[in-house]
Amino acid sequence: MPHPSCRPWRNCEVRVFEDEAAWAAAAQAAPVAVVGEVRICLFMEIDVAAEKLRLGKELARLEGEIVKANGKLSNESFVARAPAAVIEQERKRLADFAATVDKVKDQLKRLG
Repeated sequence: MPHPSCRPWRNCEVRVFEDEAAWAAAAQAAPVAVVGEVRICLFMEIDVAAEKLRLGKELARLEGEIVKANGKLSNESFVARAPAAVIEQERKRLADFAATVDKVKDQLKRLG
């Protein structure tokens, strides 16, 4: 049922969940904001096929970056000549890419 504050030109809906399981199911694929004891989830309709395609491209890009970073770090000549800060930066980039890959894979899994 639309909330009274919704105007005719807006399509919005407010739901109150009495049951934690129902809330968890509704919030599973939605961004959630917590303010004090209030939890708000944003309902969004997405084109699942297009989102899977976009995430697949992002995953391929990230995996390519991981290959490049691993290539640099496994190159003895690069490691011997590069300043320690550059080596550390590459290691950080590699860790960041790996963390993002995990997030993208999780998103793909949630999309089914």
